[in-house]
Amino acid sequence: MSSIKAPPIYKVTAFQLLFLLVLCGAAVVLTGWISAYSLLIGGLISALPGALFAKKVFKYRGARSTELIVREMYTGEALKLVLISAGFALSFLFVTPLNVMALFSGFILVHITGVLVFVRISKTDRNNP
Repeated sequence: MSSIKAPPIYKVTAFQLLFLLVLCGAAVVLTGWISAYSLLIGGLISALPGALFAKKVFKYRGARSTELIVREMYTGEALKLVLISAGFALSFLFVTPLNVMALFSGFILVHITGVLVFVRISKTDRNNP
């Protein structure tokens, strides 16, 4: 067991999902339901595989677990890419009507939000040991 503290991956995912709900609410008011649910689908395609990847990668900690961490990183990334590809493929096949710009916008915005929140939380944790 390692004494290294796990990063706040659940906080990042929670913030991504909260941000996505706010975006979808704004999209309903500004552009309508089709854009809102397309935005929601795109955001979920980003947030859920990302959360699964983070859970797999940060399962182990410490120098003695390096091989396990690397193995989980490779399998987590492969699984994440498969889930993202499947999410987009299923969206294009089964969701009609679909606003493609809103779908990709949701994906990109939620992804960028996760990166920014993780950097912000990591910076705050380093300043407060």
